[in-house]
Amino acid sequence: MQFKTKATVLGARFFNDVVEGTKHDFTKIHIVMPVSTSAGSEVGFNAQTVTFGTSVNFEKLKQLPYPVEAELDLEMTTKGIVCQGFKLVGKSELKTAA
Repeated sequence: MQFKTKATVLGARFFNDVVEGTKHDFTKIHIVMPVSTSAGSEVGFNAQTVTFGTSVNFEKLKQLPYPVEAELDLEMTTKGIVCQGFKLVGKSELKTAA
Protein backbone atom coordinates (compact mmCIF):
# COMPACT_ATOMS: atom_id res chain seq x y z
CA MET A 1 0.00 0.00 0.00
CA GLN A 2 1.45 3.38 -1.04
CA PHE A 3 0.46 6.84 0.15
CA LYS A 4 1.70 10.43 0.30
CA THR A 5 1.94 12.34 3.55
CA LYS A 6 3.43 15.56 4.84
CA ALA A 7 5.74 14.97 7.80
CA THR A 8 8.32 16.64 10.00
CA VAL A 9 11.71 15.06 9.33
CA LEU A 10 14.07 15.38 12.28
CA GLY A 11 17.21 14.11 10.59
CA ALA A 12 18.84 11.37 8.54
CA ARG A 13 21.66 8.85 8.79
CA PHE A 14 23.32 6.37 6.47
CA PHE A 15 25.35 3.17 6.64
CA ASN A 16 27.37 1.65 3.83
CA ASP A 17 29.67 -1.17 4.89
CA VAL A 18 30.05 -4.92 5.26
CA VAL A 19 29.16 -6.55 8.58
CA GLU A 20 30.05 -10.20 9.11
CA GLY A 21 30.22 -10.76 5.35
CA THR A 22 26.88 -9.09 4.57
CA LYS A 23 26.72 -5.81 2.62
CA HIS A 24 24.51 -3.11 4.17
CA ASP A 25 23.78 0.10 2.26
CA PHE A 26 20.90 2.32 3.40
CA THR A 27 19.70 5.76 4.39
CA LYS A 28 17.19 6.16 7.21
CA ILE A 29 15.14 9.24 8.03
CA HIS A 30 13.59 10.07 11.39
CA ILE A 31 10.04 11.40 11.15
CA VAL A 32 7.64 12.69 13.80
CA MET A 33 4.54 10.53 14.20
CA PRO A 34 1.69 10.55 16.72
CA VAL A 35 1.85 7.69 19.21
CA SER A 36 -0.92 5.13 19.42
CA THR A 37 -3.27 5.91 22.26
CA SER A 38 -5.02 2.54 22.12
CA ALA A 39 -3.01 1.13 25.05
CA GLY A 40 -3.55 4.26 27.11
CA SER A 41 0.04 4.34 28.35
CA GLU A 42 1.47 6.88 25.92
CA VAL A 43 0.43 10.27 24.54
CA GLY A 44 1.87 12.83 22.16
CA PHE A 45 4.45 12.20 19.47
CA ASN A 46 7.58 10.13 18.93
CA ALA A 47 10.17 9.62 16.18
CA GLN A 48 9.79 6.75 13.73
CA THR A 49 12.80 5.62 11.69
CA VAL A 50 12.00 4.86 8.06
CA THR A 51 14.30 3.40 5.38
CA PHE A 52 14.91 5.70 2.40
CA GLY A 53 16.90 3.77 -0.18
CA THR A 54 20.67 3.51 -0.29
CA SER A 55 23.40 5.75 1.11
CA VAL A 56 23.24 7.75 -2.13
CA ASN A 57 20.06 9.39 -0.79
CA PHE A 58 21.93 10.69 2.26
CA GLU A 59 23.98 12.96 -0.01
CA LYS A 60 20.72 14.65 -1.10
CA LEU A 61 19.63 15.18 2.52
CA LYS A 62 22.75 16.02 4.53
CA GLN A 63 22.72 19.78 3.86
CA LEU A 64 19.07 20.36 4.89
CA PRO A 65 18.38 22.67 7.88
CA TYR A 66 16.73 20.09 10.15
CA PRO A 67 14.03 19.75 11.26
CA VAL A 68 12.22 20.17 7.92
CA GLU A 69 8.76 19.59 6.53
CA ALA A 70 8.65 17.17 3.60
CA GLU A 71 6.11 15.45 1.41
CA LEU A 72 6.94 11.75 1.61
CA ASP A 73 5.92 8.90 -0.68
CA LEU A 74 5.59 6.01 1.77
CA GLU A 75 4.94 2.33 1.22
CA MET A 76 3.64 -0.05 3.88
CA THR A 77 5.37 -3.42 3.53
CA THR A 78 5.69 -6.56 5.61
CA LYS A 79 9.07 -5.17 6.75
CA GLY A 80 7.63 -1.84 7.88
CA ILE A 81 7.29 1.60 6.32
CA VAL A 82 9.65 2.46 3.45
CA CYS A 83 10.10 5.94 1.98
CA GLN A 84 10.11 5.94 -1.84
CA GLY A 85 10.18 9.72 -2.38
CA PHE A 86 11.18 12.87 -0.49
CA LYS A 87 10.14 16.39 -1.53
CA LEU A 88 11.23 19.29 0.68
CA VAL A 89 8.32 21.57 1.60
CA GLY A 90 10.11 23.95 3.98
CA LYS A 91 11.58 24.56 7.41
CA SER A 92 9.76 22.99 10.34
CA GLU A 93 8.12 25.06 13.05
CA LEU A 94 9.72 22.81 15.69
CA LYS A 95 12.22 24.65 17.84
CA THR A 96 15.76 23.30 18.10
CA ALA A 97 17.80 23.39 21.29
CA ALA A 98 20.26 26.27 21.48
